[in-house]
Amino acid sequence: MTSTGEVYLGLYGDSFEPDEVSNFIGLEATRVKRKGECNPQVPLPRTSAWKFSLGTVEAAVVDVYALSNDLVFRLAPFESKIAEAVKKFGLEAELQVVLWIDQDEAASMPALGFERRVLDFLAAIGATVDIDMYRN
Repeated sequence: MTSTGEVYLGLYGDSFEPDEVSNFIGLEATRVKRKGECNPQVPLPRTSAWKFSLGTVEAAVVDVYALSNDLVFRLAPFESKIAEAVKKFGLEAELQVVLWIDQDEAASMPALGFERRVLDFLAAIGATVDIDMYRN
């Protein structure tokens, strides 16, 4: 019985070049999307996106506290540059939590919440939180 989870920071905007954001921040995105880019797996993106993730985790209990804390620990040295990039490029910042939950009723539910340090980071960069949950 396992569930899967991922927590990542997404920067979204109507017309920006994700590579320029990476150069400005000094951190490479782990995934990018460009508005209108052709991708056979999804419809054309309506916005461009710069995303940074530590990857997905499979576990009996997905701990969003730990995943978000680890992500912010990695991003903390870039906090001021991320905040500047949001303003300079006209971006929306969002902490994305994506959970694929095991349907077995005996399986544990994810531990969902955020440490103060994560909330402070999100406030500093002007980010919102989006949580998507799916059944495995």
